[in-house]
Amino acid sequence: MRIPPKIGDVDSETGLPYPVETLRFWYVSPFGGRSETLGADQIGVNRQALAQNTELEPKDRVAVALTGNDPDRPWFMEETFEVVALDPRHEAADLSPQGEVVLPDRAYDFVLRPHLQPRLGDAVVLKGTAAKRLDDRPEWLAELLRKAVRRPNF
Repeated sequence: MRIPPKIGDVDSETGLPYPVETLRFWYVSPFGGRSETLGADQIGVNRQALAQNTELEPKDRVAVALTGNDPDRPWFMEETFEVVALDPRHEAADLSPQGEVVLPDRAYDFVLRPHLQPRLGDAVVLKGTAAKRLDDRPEWLAELLRKAVRRPNF
């Protein structure tokens, strides 16, 4: 885990302070805006910031939440989003110059995802634990449930 830079100490060559890893595979970054070019299940982050500051890769699936507003549901039931690396060719790249999170802009999103309505600059949490820890053996959940939920012996 890297130590976040102090304000004003950002290296001028890299200049990308976000996202910041807070827990293993959990990253916090400001909300940069919404884009209609992203799919309904996609989030965007500056390509260089993604490679430099995280262990996430494009196409990884992450859960997204706002700090202090995390819904009460098990992590494996949370809605996941595909990570899109934004580069200058992408229209939404202007919304993530320093690694800010860009969310999809869809009609009635405030109804479908009332827990995910940040204001510009609000801290957004990207939870990549499932993408990094569980993809090696995806059948682990079925095995766990099979052991925990057994048929009674009558």
